[in-house]
Amino acid sequence: MKVSLSLSTDDLAFLDDQTRTGVYSSRSAAVQDAVRVLREERLADAYADAFAEPADDAWDAASGDGLTRQ
Repeated sequence: MKVSLSLSTDDLAFLDDQTRTGVYSSRSAAVQDAVRVLREERLADAYADAFAEPADDAWDAASGDGLTRQ
């Protein structure tokens, strides 16, 4: 799929430098990698948030032995 982007002169120079030095084969490859990194970062944040939440009493009742605490 073809997409048009508006970038600052500095950002475009950075992309061109990354392709010129062989880090990426093209501007498209660099942008695709940037999107992948952003997606992974957001996913890592979501996992961190989920693991930081306290245990839910409803889950404890469903996953336990069925006995209630008194």
